[in-house]
Formats: sequence, structure tokens, C-alpha cells
Amino acid sequence: MGRFRSGVAAAVGLVVLVVTGCGGSAGGNDPSASEGSAQGPITVTSCGREVVFDSPPESVLAIGSEAPALLEAAGAGDTVTHYAGSLEVPFDEKVKDTVTKAERVLEDSHDVSFETIINTGADVAIGTDISASMDINALADRLAQAGVQVLTVSNYCAGVEGGAAEGEQPGFDLIYRDIESYGKLFGTETVANESIEELKGRVSAVEAKVAERSKRSAIPLYVNADGPLGGYGGQALVSEQMALLGLDNVFDDVEKRYFEPSSEEIVSAAPDVVFALHLPTGSSTLETSDDVVTELRSRPELAGVGSVADDNALIPLNFYYTTASPLAVDGLELLAERLGDE
Repeated sequence: MGRFRSGVAAAVGLVVLVVTGCGGSAGGNDPSASEGSAQGPITVTSCGREVVFDSPPESVLAIGSEAPALLEAAGAGDTVTHYAGSLEVPFDEKVKDTVTKAERVLEDSHDVSFETIINTGADVAIGTDISASMDINALADRLAQAGVQVLTVSNYCAGVEGGAAEGEQPGFDLIYRDIESYGKLFGTETVANESIEELKGRVSAVEAKVAERSKRSAIPLYVNADGPLGGYGGQALVSEQMALLGLDNVFDDVEKRYFEPSSEEIVSAAPDVVFALHLPTGSSTLETSDDVVTELRSRPELAGVGSVADDNALIPLNFYYTTASPLAVDGLELLAERLGDE
């Protein structure tokens, strides 16, 4: 059942960075995708931690929106038996079917606890921010002792102490690597490789589409009605999305994924384009594109930013289109189309 073997160092790590051993019969949505039965232990190197599976996991608790989309792309969506996360994510039809069929554990993935994971009976918990109130390495240690593995999506390894390789940056390559790794872990390499090639082709098509456009500056802001604006630095996936679109993130030199810029920094940057990210989860007061546009334009501190007042330059964006899964490719295509309307 893919339980944790004794002697494996505890820490949190997810997406398979290196996998050795043969895939198993966990299947995937296409029964023909399985590469054969398991022939030995499977070692997963993730966020600097080695995890050994005796056999492919049969039951997965997917935490957050990235895990089910990555597993579906890898051909292992049918292993998701439990889901902790929102149903308001713009999943495609297959992933939506996967999460709605799974047992819903929680709406907010940040609220997942040791007890929550153990009570599902899942072989492995795969996700992003496993717990906002607990040290993730300590949580992984406890779960390891209880026989449950924990894996963290590779784009979030920078947030785990010792988790990111030196010089490794979050981005599309880590999405591809996660899909490949899951394919090896679950024995669905054929489907995984096909998905990776399809995603790479779509990204290349966007790059070709925007190749002749002039370079412009852009600023990605996370907008909420109850607090300061958030910004995304060079370690954020949205920064790579902007680069692929021929845009310069004005915060690219900030060595963080997320931070809170001052209004002075935003105004002085004078960006040509503003991306206004928002969460349509039902728990935010800014759930639509109109909501987020109205909120930004009502802030007096942004009165000096001309692009905020320009319908062609202020682009509201569902936050989930910037997360570390195939949804990031959907987001890239949506942005390319929106920018092409100018």
C-alpha cells in the first residue's frame, strides 16, 4: 500500500525529483497507461528528502489545487481518494471529475492537521502548504512514524528548509518534473510523458505568438479588500509567465515568491501592465474580475498609476491560473489572448 519504510529521514518533500525502481499497477485514468507491476521499492527524492515506497500508493490525499491536476496529467488521477481544497478552482473537466469524486476533507488546504491526514487512511498526502500553524518538517516526522508519507509540490520546495537545490528556481520545468516523477511512481510513464510534451508545445506556441510584441513592464499584485496589496518576486511562477509573454516583472529582482510592496514602490515602478490576482473561492469579498478592478481603482494610493485606470492595461486574473500545475499553462494562454486584444 506504499507505506513509509523505517529509516527514511523525515521532512516534507513532494514531487518526485528522482525516482528509481519500477512503476506499479496504480494505473491512472487510462488503464493501458500502466507500465507493469511493481518489481521492487521505489525511491522518491523530493525537496531534499528520500522517500521509499514498497509499492505505488493506492490512496492519495491531495492537498491544495496543484496535486490533483498534476496527478491527472501524470495519468494517476484515479488514485486521489481524498481532497482538501476548493472546488471553485477552474479545473478542466477531467480534474474536476477527480476532485468531486474524492471525499472532501476540507475547503481550506491550510487547515489540514496531523489528525486530518491520519483519519483519511490515505497512503500518502501530496500537496503544497500542508499546515499554516505547524512546522511542516515536524508534521512529516510524526506522519512518518504513523506510516503515512508526505510529499510537497516541487515549486514549493523553496519554502521547506533545505528543500530546494542550490540555484533552483520555481517555474514550468518543476511542473514538468513533477508530472514525470508521478508517472514513474504510479507506473503511468507513457501518459505522463505525453502530457509533458503537450504542455511544452502549448507554451512554445504562446512564445511564438508574442515574439514580435514590444517589451513592456508589468507588475503582479494580489488584491484583497481587507489588507495591503501583495506582490510577486522573481521566485514566483507568475514571474516566469510574464517573461514568456515578453513582459518584465518590475519585482523580478526581489528574491521572494510573495511580499508586500509599499504603495510608493508600486507608483514609482510606473508599470505598463498590472495583473490583479484574486481568489474566487467564496471566502473572499473580491470574487470576480469586476470586484478586483473596482477595488484597485478605489485605492487613493494608486491614483498615480496610469495603467490601473486603463481597461487594456489592468488585467484581472484568477489566482489559480498562476499556480504550479497545468493550470499555469491555461493561464499563460489566457493572458496571451488578453494582451493580444490591445
